[in-house]
Amino acid sequence: MLIEDELSVVKASRGETGYDLAVSEQPDVIVLDLLLPDADGLAVRERLRTNPATVSIPVIVLTGDDAAYARAEHVRSQFSDVLSKPCPADRLLSAIRKAALGTDAP
Repeated sequence: MLIEDELSVVKASRGETGYDLAVSEQPDVIVLDLLLPDADGLAVRERLRTNPATVSIPVIVLTGDDAAYARAEHVRSQFSDVLSKPCPADRLLSAIRKAALGTDAP
């Protein structure tokens, strides 16, 4: 919530909703958890990568699950950053800014 003071944030708690919002809103950066109620975050990322409308949007993984974090680390090149919860707001903001400036991997 602290990042909402600094950035415009669009939220989704489900993978399908988040995907649809990414397509319609074209955010500068997506922060994605891999454990979603309706989808696997890696599957959502793959859909984003195959859609021409979202392929260039940087994706940051933010997860509190050790196994999900390990999965993301295994395919780190697909993400701009991989962060674990709890994540200090300044660290998340830094990762978002870096990804938005295009200094990280796609």
